Amino acid sequence: MRKITCFKVAFLFLFIFSLLEFPVLAKGQSFPGQQESLNPQMEQEPAKVWDPLEKSNRKVFKFNDWFYTDIVRPVSRVYLKVPQPVRNAVGNTFDNLEDPARFVNFVLQGRPRRAGNEMARFILNSTVGIGGFFDVAQNACGIQGNNADFGQTLGIWGLGPGAYLLIPVLGPSDERDFLGYVADSAMDPLFWVPGPWWVTAPPSALKYVNTASLHIGQYEAMKRASLDPYVAMRNAYMQYRQHLIEKR
Repeated sequence: MRKITCFKVAFLFLFIFSLLEFPVLAKGQSFPGQQESLNPQMEQEPAKVWDPLEKSNRKVFKFNDWFYTDIVRPVSRVYLKVPQPVRNAVGNTFDNLEDPARFVNFVLQGRPRRAGNEMARFILNSTVGIGGFFDVAQNACGIQGNNADFGQTLGIWGLGPGAYLLIPVLGPSDERDFLGYVADSAMDPLFWVPGPWWVTAPPSALKYVNTASLHIGQYEAMKRASLDPYVAMRNAYMQYRQHLIEKR
């Protein structure tokens, strides 16, 4: 009953905003604004991964390892002084900005119920949740979010992963997921914020550091548990992505 009431509230806000013709978004503004941990045990069950770029991928892995160890982790540890409830709220805000992209992907995947959940979450959290700062949809209404991206959508449509890729700074991917990342980035409101790079870059940097601060220790644990961290990350990533596609 509580969930049904929350859906009614969400669509009431949607109706009100439609009457106002979305004046906030019409001015080019947006509402203010997690990666899954990889299981190191998956290294023991190697997946069939096409890795023709392993030599260059390993070089990128070394760079990413240095970048995380010497830059991201120290900055994130300083950022840990920010109380966790605030960091969680910042994460909620950025996550809320990704709800429209998840809505589109669930529609493309033929999953209308989850698409409706994402729309309800976005409306509730953007209004009652003050721009997504509070996850009212889940905490008060029990409407949980789910992961969906265009790489996953392409996989459901039958497109194979292609070659495994390691992207500088961004981390593990494959040809299909990289294509999906480009498409999802185009649906990210931060992508369309006008201004020079020194205006648009800080929100993305904050998102990156905030996410890292909430997951400190996971990468280190994976490295300690693995004979070859590169293989462990590769196999875990590819199996996790395949799981997302098959579990629908």
